[in-house]
Amino acid sequence: MSFLAPLYLAGLAAIGLPILFHMIRRTPKGKVPFSTLMFLEASPPKVTSRSKIEHWLLLLLRATAIILLALAFSRPFMRQSEDQTVDTESKRRAILVDVSASMRRDGLWEQATQKVDALLKDVKPDDSVGLFVFDNELLPLLSFEEWSGLKAGHQATIAQERLNEVSPGWMGTNLGAVLPEAVTAVQDEAGEKTAARATEIVVITDLQRGSRIEGLQTYEWPDAVTVDVQLVEAMTTGNASVQVVGSIDEKSGLRVRIENVADSPHERFNVQTASNLDGDTISATELVAMQQEVHVPPEQNRVVQFKDVSNVSRSVVVSLSGDDDSFDNQAWYVRPQTSRVPVLYRGNGESSDPNELRYYLERAFLSTPARAIDFYADVDGDTPDEAWMTGLSIVAKSLSVEQLSMSSKAVEDGWTLIVVGSSVELCEQAFEITGTTVPDISEANVEGYAMLSDVDLEHPIFQPFNDVRLADFTKLPIWKHRIIDGELPKSSRVLALLDGRRPAIVELTHGNGRVLLFTFGWHDVDSQFVLSSKFVPLMNSVVDDFAGTSVEPPRALVGDQFSINTLAGSAKGEMIVTAPSGLEHSVEISPSGSALLSEPGVYAFAWADRDGPRTASIAANLDPLESRTDALGLDEIRALGVPLPDVVEARLTSDEKRQLLARELESRQRFWQWVILVGIVLLLIETWLAGHLAGGGAQSEPDTT
Repeated sequence: MSFLAPLYLAGLAAIGLPILFHMIRRTPKGKVPFSTLMFLEASPPKVTSRSKIEHWLLLLLRATAIILLALAFSRPFMRQSEDQTVDTESKRRAILVDVSASMRRDGLWEQATQKVDALLKDVKPDDSVGLFVFDNELLPLLSFEEWSGLKAGHQATIAQERLNEVSPGWMGTNLGAVLPEAVTAVQDEAGEKTAARATEIVVITDLQRGSRIEGLQTYEWPDAVTVDVQLVEAMTTGNASVQVVGSIDEKSGLRVRIENVADSPHERFNVQTASNLDGDTISATELVAMQQEVHVPPEQNRVVQFKDVSNVSRSVVVSLSGDDDSFDNQAWYVRPQTSRVPVLYRGNGESSDPNELRYYLERAFLSTPARAIDFYADVDGDTPDEAWMTGLSIVAKSLSVEQLSMSSKAVEDGWTLIVVGSSVELCEQAFEITGTTVPDISEANVEGYAMLSDVDLEHPIFQPFNDVRLADFTKLPIWKHRIIDGELPKSSRVLALLDGRRPAIVELTHGNGRVLLFTFGWHDVDSQFVLSSKFVPLMNSVVDDFAGTSVEPPRALVGDQFSINTLAGSAKGEMIVTAPSGLEHSVEISPSGSALLSEPGVYAFAWADRDGPRTASIAANLDPLESRTDALGLDEIRALGVPLPDVVEARLTSDEKRQLLARELESRQRFWQWVILVGIVLLLIETWLAGHLAGGGAQSEPDTT
């Protein structure tokens, strides 16, 4: 028998402690009181050594427990047992094959499959093998458990068949995350019997410079792991790629970057755009006008601009020619679709009068690439009634009975209504529109001015102010406001308070819409809200929240999990996702709902909300790092601490190899578990016996004083 940690056997010296304790006479526990001795000072008995051991069985139990504890910590194992020896030549081998987009280059995948075939032919009978593919994540094709369950003659055949079923995709490479994940997967799947066996991870890859290896710098590799990087070499050298970096509008057009790697033999490329993805046709004259020749020296990039594509189509594809590798020679872009948001103002005043609220409202709403504002005022007399029911409405004067009914129906259908509560009647009408009980509302007696407090910065309309530098509303003086007494409806939400904990801004929900009630006026007599720095951002935030234009138009990379809530907002049901290849699948609209963008191109999304059927498109492009195809050197991998075979051989001495074998044997046998179990049983028996003897001795032991 041998021991993995023989120094713990020194603990056997502790066996003398039970013998010493048994030889020492202890103070008797049994006492008999005598009245004649109550005034005498107690004299403890002298402790003397015993001449003999009284409880041999108790002594043996305690000594045996100490022996077993020392043996358990020393980790015993058997070297001579034939059925427990380990063949030092056998290995646990994980084969990782790169299936990222850069492996689509000519000749790389064929080389990779040939290397896998050679590795499978070299497998020894005692080897344990697992086959994996990777790009930005690790996926198993044949696990170690499956390999062990197959017949010896069929293991390599099954592995080759499964590898033939896959091919390089369009994802980027992330070796910094994949290699540590592979070590964890190998150790988890190997099982206890091979937990300490030397593990070899064979990585078959082009090792291009965009492989994201930075994550390996802080990873601590296990002692028994070796990483063998087997490179595949492309038939061509160099690579150029194209990416869309700018947006399309009437002023700036479309900006495109062409990037050339360091070892590229080409410097001149042709770039052209086509925008007939939506079924539009382009004449030959237009197509020629959208072509440019670009000079990009190796290891540099250039940005070119196309101005003639803004009015052709929403979807644009940019193509690069003059490059030997075409896997990254196309890029897609979808111009944001501008939403038109009608805003109806129900109030008095001329648009040119700075003393009226309308003057400031018309200038507060700003058009962006994602939305355009159509401002209407009912006092102009030419606004159709339907217009204000299909947009955002701001009410600054009392409504008629008919207008109240129309407002209630509009809010119930999902629109937003802002009530500027410059009078008690207007505040009451806000509750009437939502069909809730009108609380007691009265004018407040304000001494000096009141200030806003407890603003709900988590609410979507206050998100622009959710910053410590912007969240101060105390500089907005309010001279007059209305007091709401009584309990508010359960469906309401107070967004801000005034002095005395009175509601200043209240959100009332009704059906699919809402009413935002301000209990103070915005101009002149009531406050200086329209002159404050908060007015314009707040008004535009309300519009963005209503129209769903608060999120920037999405731009995604292949491999992203695109959250469909970015498009659907509060809609319910399912969304149909159409990939660039034409494949369709449905995704449930929920906070966790997402669609995997697995290929480059334009994805189409279709769903239904309160306005009816809706559609949207986004462009998914190749990870720009995947285009950096100049190969990394093994020295750069070695510098990050990756245990390449030459590093491991130089690091392990003969003694360390013997120690590694000893750990393997001990991990397979695990004698220490049985030793611990026997020790626990002995300690339970010792505890019972010691208690039994102590109880009996307390009654029978005579008084020695």
